[in-house]
Amino acid sequence: MDSARQVPYQTGSNSDLTRSHPTVAPVLRRWRQLTGGLNIRDHDRQTLVACSGGADSMALAAILALVTPKPIIAHIIHDLRPPKLTELDKDAAAKLAHDFGCEFVERSIHIADQPGNTEHNARTARYDALEEIAVEQNLDYIATGHHADDQLETMLMNLSRGAGPRGLAGIHDARPFRGITIIRPMLCITHQDALDLCDHANLCYTHDHTNDDQSLTRNKLRHQLLPVLRNLDPDIATKASTTADSCRSTVHALKELVNLHIWPFATMNKGTITFTRDQLRNQPDAALVEIFHICIEHLRVVGHDGLTQQTIRDSIRAITDSSTEPRTCRLGPIVITVTANQIIITPYIKEPKQ
Repeated sequence: MDSARQVPYQTGSNSDLTRSHPTVAPVLRRWRQLTGGLNIRDHDRQTLVACSGGADSMALAAILALVTPKPIIAHIIHDLRPPKLTELDKDAAAKLAHDFGCEFVERSIHIADQPGNTEHNARTARYDALEEIAVEQNLDYIATGHHADDQLETMLMNLSRGAGPRGLAGIHDARPFRGITIIRPMLCITHQDALDLCDHANLCYTHDHTNDDQSLTRNKLRHQLLPVLRNLDPDIATKASTTADSCRSTVHALKELVNLHIWPFATMNKGTITFTRDQLRNQPDAALVEIFHICIEHLRVVGHDGLTQQTIRDSIRAITDSSTEPRTCRLGPIVITVTANQIIITPYIKEPKQ
């Protein structure tokens, strides 16, 4: 059963949580960087905080509540857990909003009966609901409580799948979502930092025991591997987050170079992208991988995660070898057809079941 720390807390003059707190300061600094930088007034970057009631999102909400205007706290209720537990989550988020003087908004989503991957369905429905609230409130930013430990877990999961620089870039600190920007200003601090801040400010929070289910890969990493890594280096999570930033910067630079020097050779016609084979044959492997990703974006198909190392190697080999035989490779959401002189890239269309 999930539990909540039923600890009453005070704010305002009775709270010593300030902007100079060692956890607050870097998160606020990162929040400002992700919402326009120093040229934007705080008044113009009011943020919707996705608050589950857990320690991480409660810490984020409390930190952003130290600025003016205060954030709007949003809590999404889903039907995957018993009603009593969802009430504990909502009550914790609502209490923080009340005590810190923030507006509180809730939404309910129904996903228990949906087919497919439940975790994926829940995440999609949650972001849909948050985007709806942000539009209603005329806000440009949605902040989530992902932290450095989440980043390390994501990098390790991607590494186990043989990911390249894009996978090692991990969780992006900002990404566009239907005209809204989703930001993650806590990637610079750890989960323990968030817990310590909650204790320091006497914030009550809930604990979701589904995070303890070690049949799930992420939870297994969290409970079995991360303690070993922290024993080797207590700062491993924040160092991993810095590495992810570096990988993300590298990928961005490579993408700009590919867009400048290779993408102009592409011919687009009715959902088909064509290169001459000579234009790509002698390009570095890293540039070809980036071309694949850019094609996925231009064709507006979903599935960057479907690019496995084996299919990437097969596609690169087909492009760069000396064979003139026509070959076709499926690369996640796209199909690459290589002939003697051309490379033709089209969306993968799944055949309907009979």
